[in-house]
Amino acid sequence: MMTMGGLAKPRKIYLFLLLFCGILSTWALTVAGQEDSDSSEPVSIGVVDRQQIIRDSLAGESIRNEFEAKEKSYREEISDRENGLRAQQEELARQRAILTPEAFAARETEFANRVEQLQRDVNERNKKLENMLAYGMQQIDVAAIQIIAEIAQEKNYTLVLDKTQLLMVAKTYEFSDEVIAVLNERLPVASIVPSEELTQ
Repeated sequence: MMTMGGLAKPRKIYLFLLLFCGILSTWALTVAGQEDSDSSEPVSIGVVDRQQIIRDSLAGESIRNEFEAKEKSYREEISDRENGLRAQQEELARQRAILTPEAFAARETEFANRVEQLQRDVNERNKKLENMLAYGMQQIDVAAIQIIAEIAQEKNYTLVLDKTQLLMVAKTYEFSDEVIAVLNERLPVASIVPSEELTQ
């Protein structure tokens, strides 16, 4: 008999906070708009903490809250369907003694199809969540990089590095707090769902 235990258990949809740190490529910016400088001039370096910007900004918080709510909704939906399948499995086991082999085999096949459909739906939900998170993160990325370039130009930095890629850095090189302050003004809220989908 086909059982839920005999198939790979549908994955729970977890909130992967690490995705906030891994979706974007390394920030290593040569400041836009600066003219080519004399190669003999020393390089001036600034550092930003991408994880801090995402964690402490208002936009990052709004994305995190929206993502957690969506993930919770999906997880509850999947849990309800799993419970329904377990009840069907138990009922099928009770009917085995009274059904003909042919009838039982047909119902067993139907049950197996429902389990496989649930697994496909779990994978689809996970993929959808990943795409939502990537969309939300892109909004922060675009805004933050613009702000970083502007501040770096004001401070005459020729290179900006992401702190998460460095072994050690002096605090005096960092300007993440300044980026967050401007980002909170320009992008106080970001969403994981495109605006056109919200109106549908």
